[in-house]
Amino acid sequence: DNTEDDVYATLKDETYLNSLISKYWFITSDIKNSNIYYSLEGYLFPDTYNFKSKSVSVETIFNTMIDQMATNLEPYKTILQSQNIAPHKILTVASIVELEASSDDDRAGVASVIYNRLKANMSIGSDVTTYYAIKVDVSERDLKQSEINTYNAYNTRGPNMQGKLPVGPVSTVGEASLKAAVNPSNTDYLYFVADKNGKVYFAKTEAEHNQNIANLKAAGLWYTY
Repeated sequence: DNTEDDVYATLKDETYLNSLISKYWFITSDIKNSNIYYSLEGYLFPDTYNFKSKSVSVETIFNTMIDQMATNLEPYKTILQSQNIAPHKILTVASIVELEASSDDDRAGVASVIYNRLKANMSIGSDVTTYYAIKVDVSERDLKQSEINTYNAYNTRGPNMQGKLPVGPVSTVGEASLKAAVNPSNTDYLYFVADKNGKVYFAKTEAEHNQNIANLKAAGLWYTY
């Protein structure tokens, strides 16, 4: 059986990572950035997999999950390559969408906000990236101001992150989030907030966004720990 240490060792195995870069069109040296916590975060497609033996290697498990990601990315290969869009960027956007939205419409809207903010050279300002940066689960507690204000290559609420994505994906990526990242809604939205049921509310201005938050709190729909 494989241990947690086996998994982490494989994620750091230079020879293995290089073999993936050689084999798959969508895996590049981006995964070897020294600021990335786990090299294959976002590249392993979440699904149910059956293996014949418990002694299957971590590499075989990873390869099976990456093969499935390859299948899910294949429909977008032509558009990404023709428009020179890095797959790493798409997977990173999709990972934020995965954690920030739960319905298809909301996913496409959240993706549009991310791209709109990048284009406007604004910080994305996504809580989920800060939680990932400090390695705390979203459901655990509120963020501290000191954590928000600390630079980290993942923390899109922190300093020096205007117009930048996190250094890599912050979660696994499902098919619907992948689709939203490639085909975002066409909007002027720059803000979004989710209620305690996961429904997302969009806004074009900070004033509208603050009104959405006030409305949710007044209606008892604000998420609290």
